[in-house]
Amino acid sequence: MKIIYISLMLLFYGLLASCENAPVRREEMIAQHSDWDSESVLLIREGFIAKGMNQEQVKAAWGKPCRNCTGTKKGPWGEAWEYTTQVVFFSTDGKVIRWEAK
Repeated sequence: MKIIYISLMLLFYGLLASCENAPVRREEMIAQHSDWDSESVLLIREGFIAKGMNQEQVKAAWGKPCRNCTGTKKGPWGEAWEYTTQVVFFSTDGKVIRWEAK
């Protein structure tokens, strides 16, 4: 019984450690990019994106996109990243041009 309990606890802590913590991710990425303007930093800290943000700023605010989802695509027109409820569209130079609900 003790072995099962220990195994379950290790599994639980492993899953917990693998979960991304959005506020921590945001602060770590902000610290790595001192060149980001203060308005973008405020938006990122709150988990928002805006037109003109670059892809690293979107990753800081919303995390990594789903790479194998149907809405995550790259083409000569630019790129689209799919998230749980939104798709973000980037221009060919990697700047947000719009986002919309799925």
